[in-house]
Amino acid sequence: MKVIEFDTIIRRGLIHIPSYFKNMKNIQAKVIVMVDESNGAGNYDKALLLKMFNKAGKTGLFSEIDDSVSWQKQQRNDWE
Repeated sequence: MKVIEFDTIIRRGLIHIPSYFKNMKNIQAKVIVMVDESNGAGNYDKALLLKMFNKAGKTGLFSEIDDSVSWQKQQRNDWE
């Protein structure tokens, strides 16, 4: 099995294969994708998450909770 390696950016779920591999046509390949997560990038839209967290914060959903640690312990006790 021949192994090739290159770096690319996945855009909209598509992997662009560099042009210097253009001679590889109609061949079966096994693809393994290794994603570098050390830069903090994820598969989410940070701006959208912040917007949703801000919106959720304005609802007052947890406004009646005085002691968050006790509340969390109580929630976990309900699992059993």
